[in-house]
Amino acid sequence: MEMFLENQFRKDPVSGQWVIIIENHDHFKKLLEFSRERKQSSKVEKTKYSEGFEQNTPAEIFAIRDEGSEANQPNWKVRVIPYEQPFLQIHGELESLGIGLYDVIKGIGAHELVLESPKPNIRIPELGTDQVEYVFTAYKERILDLKKDDRFRCIIVQNNHGEATGDLKYHAHSHIIAMPIIPARVKNGLRNNLEHYHYKERCLFCDIISQEQTDKSRIISENEHFIALSPFASRSPFSTWILPKAHSAFFEWATELESLAAIYHDTLVKIGTVLNSPNYVMVLNTGPNIIAGQERDYWKTLEKDYHWFIEITPRFRSYSSFETGSGIQVNVVSPEKATQLLNGNLKF
Repeated sequence: MEMFLENQFRKDPVSGQWVIIIENHDHFKKLLEFSRERKQSSKVEKTKYSEGFEQNTPAEIFAIRDEGSEANQPNWKVRVIPYEQPFLQIHGELESLGIGLYDVIKGIGAHELVLESPKPNIRIPELGTDQVEYVFTAYKERILDLKKDDRFRCIIVQNNHGEATGDLKYHAHSHIIAMPIIPARVKNGLRNNLEHYHYKERCLFCDIISQEQTDKSRIISENEHFIALSPFASRSPFSTWILPKAHSAFFEWATELESLAAIYHDTLVKIGTVLNSPNYVMVLNTGPNIIAGQERDYWKTLEKDYHWFIEITPRFRSYSSFETGSGIQVNVVSPEKATQLLNGNLKF
């Protein structure tokens, strides 16, 4: 379905936030020029995160290895280790303090580093889908384990590709962060999903998938189990969601990881081809820790009203100070145009 395309305000039904979609070819050209000009990092043969240097990192928490190989030795596919400069500390009791009218919670949590390949200088699109499946398996196993700790209410998996420093900038990697709080952006999404469910007795994301399958103008790709699409109210150019078609609140309950790896790999290849291998942020959004929530009498219908999903957001130079002042993000490439470009149906 063709959208009426001129500058528009669009409301994201998940976050509840408004964005501005701009149909301006000059802005679009500048964005693509920046993407083409982006410099690649230099390459190295080995770093401390490479296979064979396992003794130079903290001991692994989890790994997928060749049969018969020993922990903290070579012959691994994916390793998970404690992050050496963690945002949060795993040891200690959770403590909430009141300092006058201010609330403070002790910085308890977990911060883990997922090394997605034993070799440096390899990006996810260059890995086979088998390797991507190993990465998702590591995410799944670590989330399941971390959710056994009722101090942790929210677990986020994030990959800031291309923005690391030191040896990490040469390695495909992700961060897994478990927190005793639910961040405001996550909480707003949970509330909007809950309100939609109370009003319509249906999952919001299931309704979005149905709408997009009807419209077809924002579908990037799909297979039997998953769909990749450009969100209707994309907050930035070429933002992409990947969602399971069947309703599921928790990524860690997923069983079709081979199918997920295939569509994730395909989506990143499309983004890399159109945008000259850009930096990007990937966030895996899974339901909060239902055990911790039940103890606090929260999220009673979570399994029915929430739907896990992956966000991929390419990173570009900031183009508007309006965002800072207004809190409204500006997107210079409509999701419909981004979808056409990613699917090869439009040339720039």
